[in-house]
Amino acid sequence: MKKFGVGVLTGVASTVAAAATAAVTFHKVAVKPVIDEEEKFEETERKSARKAAQSHGSRF
Repeated sequence: MKKFGVGVLTGVASTVAAAATAAVTFHKVAVKPVIDEEEKFEETERKSARKAAQSHGSRF
């Protein structure tokens, strides 16, 4: 019975570790590039709004 309990605990621990690894990997591969792209777009939008305000008046 002792080996069964150790096996269950090992299985639960490895499942939790695999889920955490999958979540971190998904965040790095799918979520972070989208966030970085949005930040870059916002920065470009701010710069273009500033330039447009200089030459044509307020854009926003």
